[in-house]
Amino acid sequence: MDANGLAKVDVSVTLLTYNAGPLLDRVLRAIRRQQTSRSVEIVAVDSGSTDGTLAVLAQHDVHVTEIGQREFNFGRTRDLVFEESSGDIVVCLSQDAVPAHENWLERLVAPLHNSEFAASCGRSIPDPDRDFPQFPWERNGLFYFTREMRSYAKKYGRGLSNANSAFRREVWEALRFGEQPIGEDFRFQTKLAAAGHAIAFPGGAEVLHHHTYSLRSLYKRCRNEGLGLRAVGCGYNAADLSMDLLRPSLWRAECRELLRGTLRTPAAVLFPIVRPCAVFAGSTFARSYLR
Repeated sequence: MDANGLAKVDVSVTLLTYNAGPLLDRVLRAIRRQQTSRSVEIVAVDSGSTDGTLAVLAQHDVHVTEIGQREFNFGRTRDLVFEESSGDIVVCLSQDAVPAHENWLERLVAPLHNSEFAASCGRSIPDPDRDFPQFPWERNGLFYFTREMRSYAKKYGRGLSNANSAFRREVWEALRFGEQPIGEDFRFQTKLAAAGHAIAFPGGAEVLHHHTYSLRSLYKRCRNEGLGLRAVGCGYNAADLSMDLLRPSLWRAECRELLRGTLRTPAAVLFPIVRPCAVFAGSTFARSYLR
């Protein structure tokens, strides 16, 4: 038994949920279908869902802790869901990230048996069964073209994403996520680097996970990312904004996508302007996360 009175398991799959919608049932079914000899539990922290998310979690025997919407903070809430779990390996999965196959879990956690690695991160790939296409700027690899992301990659390498990741518990216990309004995965990667820990990026550990955006949701995401990257020392100033808005390679990509007919929404057409402006707003003016 662990400190919470729960039976110890090998792996805890953890989710932060909020109005997850109908896709959550598919996510949970895919977790339960994993081919593994390990004991697995599913643990969630829900921050005020009103759409039936709690009923779906109950149907799949998920251990749930409920908090108020205003209590949510990516870093603190991620620590809470780890505290509520008992596995020696703790997996983070987005509420809309569907394990791509029945060996996802084994492929994701396998590198953690090598003491060289403290964390493991799998890829996100488009979901053929989702009822909307992948955002074209995600598909062409240019979603993170702005200079704060280049600065982060130069310092820390390939980015860790808690949409699909796993950690050795003892490493998390030593470092913890801590206060972080958004981008707790980026923050934790900086802590891992400072402590000399490596991250594995195994093949075959994919989840089905992609997005589409309205102008409002695109602005919100990019603004929040600006806030999160500022908190880890990768700010974005007016000079960065100007250079990104005037980047010739981006506007050549815009022309190519227009000619291909892939830019079919206002968010897709205006992305080269919206992302840098929203990141600048988040990095310069934001004080809290927009939900």
